[in-house]
Amino acid sequence: MFEECDLSHASTNRLADIRNHKIGFVFQAFHLLPRLSAIDNVALPLMYRGISRAAARIEAEARLEEVGLAHRFGHRPEELSGGQRQRVAIARALIGRPSMLLADEPTGNLDSQAAQDIMDLLAHLNESVKTTVVVITHDPLISARCHRRIVIQDGRLTQDSGHSVTS
Repeated sequence: MFEECDLSHASTNRLADIRNHKIGFVFQAFHLLPRLSAIDNVALPLMYRGISRAAARIEAEARLEEVGLAHRFGHRPEELSGGQRQRVAIARALIGRPSMLLADEPTGNLDSQAAQDIMDLLAHLNESVKTTVVVITHDPLISARCHRRIVIQDGRLTQDSGHSVTS
């Protein structure tokens, strides 16, 4: 179940709609388009939804400000540090105000300080925007920062800090 929708019986179109409107994705490799500025990378998902470029850029400015990059709107990915690129990717994931943010190894390509900064940002967004944040990581220092930890080993749930697990 996701927001009262049984996903096991949802159509392909319904699943695509949920991914597009309800879930934001943050990837380890950022997946920013190199020819676009930070603001245009963030605005792109809204433009795909049919929102005008001007309206999408206004929303993108707000998301970039939210992640602390108000001063980097016009910079392209190669002009940004790894931590800044990840902040742009997070802003892009938040552009549609999803109810859930899936972050797959969001600190994997970052140095330890940038990784801590990104985790601080994700924790802040979880608290301030009330977005559920799911972090997938192999890093025990990163997982220790999460409120709830679920461990999957060899395809099996082996630990859940929120519930007991039976084999």
